[in-house]
Amino acid sequence: MSSINLKACYISMVSLFILMVMTTINTILRKTGIGSITDNLDITEYLLVMIIYCAMAYLESEKGHVRVDMFLFMLPKMLCRIVEAFWYVLSAGILGFFTYSLFINIGRTYASGATTQVYRIPQWPFVAILCFVIFLYTVTVVLHLIEIVTRKNESEEEQAKEDPA
Repeated sequence: MSSINLKACYISMVSLFILMVMTTINTILRKTGIGSITDNLDITEYLLVMIIYCAMAYLESEKGHVRVDMFLFMLPKMLCRIVEAFWYVLSAGILGFFTYSLFINIGRTYASGATTQVYRIPQWPFVAILCFVIFLYTVTVVLHLIEIVTRKNESEEEQAKEDPA
């Protein structure tokens, strides 16, 4: 699963590179008085969505996201697991609804023919990519939830190491 998430993260990396190049070129064009890139705002919005959401599943799979565990470490281990499981259930539910709404939105965006103003770049492929990567994120969260629920207590693991029979 981590390799699939990494491939989705590559979309984010490429989008960031394109956005940086486009911003540099657009700034140079404006400062020289030539003008600016047509459809700059729409393309920037598409790329920013790709940057944010395509990296989320990879960050979750690698535990690289920002977490506030300051108070969790003060709780007993079992209560800590319960709190973590609760947040993963809540996150999976919200992401599931988000994925479903994006899936419905693919058809609506395709049917409406929504495009950028000048170059007529359709919006529905971006919504489809976004739906796929949010689905990956949901699956990653569910896998972490399963890992938390099925993980043995640390005391049970220590007993298993001491008593090999």
